Amino acid sequence: METKTPKKRGRKPVVIDYERVEYLASLNMGIMDICRSLGIGWDTFNKHRNKKNSELKERLDKGKAKGLQLATTKLMEKIQEGEFNAIQFYLKSADRETWAEKQTVEHNLNLAGILDSARARIIEHAPAHALPKRARTPRASESEGEGVNE
Repeated sequence: METKTPKKRGRKPVVIDYERVEYLASLNMGIMDICRSLGIGWDTFNKHRNKKNSELKERLDKGKAKGLQLATTKLMEKIQEGEFNAIQFYLKSADRETWAEKQTVEHNLNLAGILDSARARIIEHAPAHALPKRARTPRASESEGEGVNE
């Protein structure tokens, strides 16, 4: 008679490819996109990321730093080549106070005029019974001669 080994109970442990996490983070992918790429849910990813001394968190941070370093290096190469757009981008990003393009919008608002205009529209569209009798205009059926009594 052959003995079978009993099946293990519970979920299978989640194996996360840390090198892939680091690579995807270096591409500046968001956490949800990284989760989809790894085939795991956000809750699982977050649980592993929030563990004490989490390798996942370290790899995520390291990957983001690598991507930023690569982009900065390429930007500096273009700046050293004298490429105007790269220089302009760097200055606008590094010193926004001095170099950023600023847009100003000025509004002149005449609130009294707006309120007067609104009141005039309200009076024009008021129902006939709300207007004083002398300002009442005859209805179309009254003006066609159906007998207006005065």
